[in-house]
Amino acid sequence: MKNKNNLGFFIVIGLVILGYISLKVAQKYSFNKEYESGYNGIIIKQKPGSRGFTDLYLSNKSCIHLAFYSDWERQEIFVGDSISKDHNSREIRVYKKDNKSGSYQYFKSMDMIID
Repeated sequence: MKNKNNLGFFIVIGLVILGYISLKVAQKYSFNKEYESGYNGIIIKQKPGSRGFTDLYLSNKSCIHLAFYSDWERQEIFVGDSISKDHNSREIRVYKKDNKSGSYQYFKSMDMIID
């Protein structure tokens, strides 16, 4: 009877470890995909995404998941702002529209979270 309890314990521990490793592999894949992507566009829609982070939808049909980025504030980025990111870059740049001139002015940069 005691061997069954030990076997069950090791199976549970093995499943937890396997789940953790699978999660890390999926995170790394998602991070690499975001790192390699590049985009420029105007934010046309904001929508709550997974885990309480905001997803931004751009005029060029791209979607940015802000879960990958540090230093973002929900109150700072709005529909109508411009965002750009170069391919193979960790930095995303946010531009605000100047109401007087109608041109976009640099507002801030955000780096990808490395973990």
